[in-house]
Amino acid sequence: MTDERTPLPALLRRLPLDRLYPATYRAAHGEEINAVLADAVQHAGPRTALREWAALAAHAVRLRTRLSSSDPAGRILAGAAPALLAGGGALSVLHLLFGAIPAGPDAHWVVGAAQSAPWVLALLCVALGRWAPARALLLAAVAVAAFTRNPEPPGLWAVTAVLVLIAPPDAVDLSRQGRSWAIGSAAAVALPLSGLMLLWLDTRPEDYPHLVFPPLQQTLLDLSPAWPALVLGLAHLLRLTRPTADRLHAGGIALAVLPWTLTIAPPLHRGTPTDALDLLRNVGVVLAVLATAATIGLVRRHTRRRPRPTAPDGPRASGPAA
Repeated sequence: MTDERTPLPALLRRLPLDRLYPATYRAAHGEEINAVLADAVQHAGPRTALREWAALAAHAVRLRTRLSSSDPAGRILAGAAPALLAGGGALSVLHLLFGAIPAGPDAHWVVGAAQSAPWVLALLCVALGRWAPARALLLAAVAVAAFTRNPEPPGLWAVTAVLVLIAPPDAVDLSRQGRSWAIGSAAAVALPLSGLMLLWLDTRPEDYPHLVFPPLQQTLLDLSPAWPALVLGLAHLLRLTRPTADRLHAGGIALAVLPWTLTIAPPLHRGTPTDALDLLRNVGVVLAVLATAATIGLVRRHTRRRPRPTAPDGPRASGPAA
């Protein structure tokens, strides 16, 4: 029986952490796993010890589920994670603004803000290169959505957050270029769509079904659900055409575009398409964007790799050497 006064680090050292790893990996690295754990928690406080143990346990689970950074699925998720977070952060900005600007904050907006704000804060953590706090904030957002039963699209956000959480953190691109790309993508999605909210100033939600916009404004509203797919599709194209690009990472960016098939035109972007025709249109637009970007990217990549023919040497003049 374990003594209740046993310090947490000592208790964690006794847990059979190596049993979480696959048998083949355990046979090759079992002693190393235990040594790393013992060294990590030997002089650590309870919080640090628990964090180190959880990190090793998560690594074991990723190896068992083939979602590590050395597995194709793990590399796809690692490429998708920043793009998913950028899209979720942009959508959160829209939710926060849309609830506050037209009619002013209310009780529903406060509940929605509790779900949306962690995404924005997580995006700021990524801008600082802090992936662990970003993942913790997304976990908090999922918990808020589960306990409040908020009528925002919780299913979509929960799935998006889970995909980010299970991505192998050691394969996520947190370089300066990667962080700039994530923030730039979120801004490119959020800023134009936020501008469309000016159309609903001085109106209340119950008036939305009766609003009639000029043709040009209505066209922009109808096309707005495709904008996030265009932004992330361009990012997929740029990543795919880089000479040293990882195709699986680029495929992850394409995966991050798919959740946007469930968005509809503002101001009803809080929900998901209820009309099968709207959903089919969104899916068609998103797949067309991805297919176009992938085709252009692969063609450009193939063109860059094709060896250029060298010009034959010209005839040399004959004669005595100088």
